[in-house]
Amino acid sequence: MNTHTLSISTTENNFDLSLVLDEIDLFDVTNFGIELTNVYSEIYPNYLSIDWGDGSVVEIPDIRIYRDYKTESIFPEMIKGAAPVYLVKEYKHKYYPSTYTLNKAVTLKLNIGYVTGQTTQLSAPINIRTNSYYEAVEDMDLIGLDLLNNNYNSSRFTFVTKKDDYIVQLDNNIYKEDPSKGGAGEVDGSGQ
Repeated sequence: MNTHTLSISTTENNFDLSLVLDEIDLFDVTNFGIELTNVYSEIYPNYLSIDWGDGSVVEIPDIRIYRDYKTESIFPEMIKGAAPVYLVKEYKHKYYPSTYTLNKAVTLKLNIGYVTGQTTQLSAPINIRTNSYYEAVEDMDLIGLDLLNNNYNSSRFTFVTKKDDYIVQLDNNIYKEDPSKGGAGEVDGSGQ
């Protein structure tokens, strides 16, 4: 399974703006994380909502002002700096590709509200590509070749995939049996 982490960084200059982030390309099922440690917090952000864009429930975390050091570690605060508790947490979501198209486009939306009434709105277009045959097998090596191409035998190609060592075998039997595709068709004992 693939993983992707989006690190969000804002400044005081981003108040009352709608910012569009660069497009994100995901491949197949992906664990997606948002890191908010660098969100501007000198003015206290008292509201956060994350709309993942795929029809799932909008995530609105509990806004906690303090960290309970009796039950929670101080290390995240020491490593990432002093920030509101809910901004130090990484928010995770699992994106799934479409079951009927090769590309699924969604828009991730993030709203941050401050005690002053100002807001910062961020959005990021996300493309989720369905895993294709090539991504599933990667490259293939030819390991066997039978070129007995006559009325009774078909040519056979045998490959091994570089990813997971699957054997893939191709032959031209269907062409041998169908005269409309260049084959001889049924051959009876009379030679006709």
